[in-house]
Amino acid sequence: MTAFVAAYCIYPPLCHRFVGYLEEEAVHTYSDIIKSIDNGRLEDWKTELAPQIAVDYWHLRPGATMRDLILVVRADESSHRDVNHTFADLGVGSAT
Repeated sequence: MTAFVAAYCIYPPLCHRFVGYLEEEAVHTYSDIIKSIDNGRLEDWKTELAPQIAVDYWHLRPGATMRDLILVVRADESSHRDVNHTFADLGVGSAT
């Protein structure tokens, strides 16, 4: 963590790019989970209810399933990815 903070102080765009790539991997992971649900490897998640804490946090409809939850989490990660790559492209926080 200390190294990341030091790197951010020196050149923030590099850190935004790094986090953008981490978020991209998360999007791929959640996409793989959705494929596994849809092709039957995680079939129970089609009907298993999402935990109430997740329903409350993500403002999901009553009766939302794990698949519904994974879809909104993937969308959120996708947004984070785009924001971080945009900040990296703009050089946000750098002295340039």
